[in-house]
Amino acid sequence: MSKNQNKWLEKIKEEFLMTTDTLWENEVSANLFVMRVLIVTAIMAFAVLLMAQLGLFMITSSSTRSTLLRSVIELLLVAFLCYYFKGKKKWLKTVLIIVYAVVLGRITMLLGHNVVLLMVFPIILSVRYYSYIFTLFTGVLTLIVTTIAYYVGTVYQQIRLDLNMIEVPAGTTLQFDVFGLLRTAIESQMTIDYQHLWWHTLQHSLLPKYLLFGMIIYICTHIARRGRMMIFAQQKETMKTERLATELNLASNIQTSMLPSIFPAFPEREEFDIYASMDPAKEVGGDFYDFYLIDEDHLALVIADVSDKGIPAAMFMMASKIVLNNYSLMGNYDPSYVLQQTNNRITSNNPSEMFVSVWFGVLELSTGKLTAANGGHEYPYIYHRETGRFEKLQDRHGLVLGAMEGSKYTTYEFILKPGDAIFVYTDGVPEATNKAQEQFGETRLLESLNKAPNASAKELIHNMTKDIAAFVQEAPQFDDTTMLALRYNGPKK
Repeated sequence: MSKNQNKWLEKIKEEFLMTTDTLWENEVSANLFVMRVLIVTAIMAFAVLLMAQLGLFMITSSSTRSTLLRSVIELLLVAFLCYYFKGKKKWLKTVLIIVYAVVLGRITMLLGHNVVLLMVFPIILSVRYYSYIFTLFTGVLTLIVTTIAYYVGTVYQQIRLDLNMIEVPAGTTLQFDVFGLLRTAIESQMTIDYQHLWWHTLQHSLLPKYLLFGMIIYICTHIARRGRMMIFAQQKETMKTERLATELNLASNIQTSMLPSIFPAFPEREEFDIYASMDPAKEVGGDFYDFYLIDEDHLALVIADVSDKGIPAAMFMMASKIVLNNYSLMGNYDPSYVLQQTNNRITSNNPSEMFVSVWFGVLELSTGKLTAANGGHEYPYIYHRETGRFEKLQDRHGLVLGAMEGSKYTTYEFILKPGDAIFVYTDGVPEATNKAQEQFGETRLLESLNKAPNASAKELIHNMTKDIAAFVQEAPQFDDTTMLALRYNGPKK
């Protein structure tokens, strides 16, 4: 067997016998749909019988009525078979279409030219399976059934039509000529030229219908092929989306694992209470926070926001975090120096031209002295126990990191007394937006902090998260929301 023949056999098995599971759910759904069409056709045929019984439809032949009734029963039996198996058999579509085509052919044979369009129904229904080979099979089957129905119907009408449809004087025989015109003859026996009859039936009736059916088959096979291609394309896109979702989930896990997430973070250290959270707008975010002991007496605090979102921002964020962490652990406690070295390293190899805003502080645990530098980040909020309120600290800003090599940053310092606290955040907090396009803003931020200013670091962030959620409600989140809070308890006793 040649390679092309093997290819065609595999194609037939795949599309006709459904050897793959890709379209199995669609095939079951199509079987149930065809089942409903068969039930509707049976109901319509039964309605025709009722109308004939009431004299509203001209069917006077008892054999025609009995054949219609038999067709109704056959359609309902096949529909019940499909219902019994819930459409979940691979051979069901073939049985459904063949029975439907044969029943419609019989109805066409009995009722003549008035119902010839019924024969296109199986072809149209076959498109629902999205298999152009099955649609082509249905089209060929329909042509064969239509041809048989026309020839049998013509002979049937020639021999059996006499007194069933038209009242004819006694002793008169009714006959069709080859063009379908009626003529009567007073003769005891008719002679029929079947060769002449079949040729004219083919020439004047079947050939035009063959052309019509051929066009319908061509259109339906094209639709079936296109539908199949679209389903496979959709499946491929779904697999791609699922793979991307898996990768994003993995990236999110990696990003989360790089941030301190176990609280209390330093249960053995009584000098401070610290808590932080990050809520990315997408699967992965560009914000990050960090805190770590440089040595036994110095705690580093970092909050940062990358200019972009998604995976590129997450990769840039991780690189920035690693570089900043490395420079801060070299033993230099000057935040401006750490930001300057980090900026130079980032800008030296930054083809994406992304940047990151950073607030970096170093808390001396024995004295409460906090030295910090700000690289284009939001202002921190400081709580002093004497005043009993949080207040914004308008520190001096430097340029964001990654924007320009050689940028200078300014170190400033202040003292945290026992009970004092600091709250730093990214712009996703004040810029959280509700459905009315109103931003949460700095006023609400400050009000939220001062609802319970003496609360623990964890409670401060949880209260802020609740207030933002109550303000935003169902509005979508467009920016990452990251917060870090620290309360200084005093030097180690």
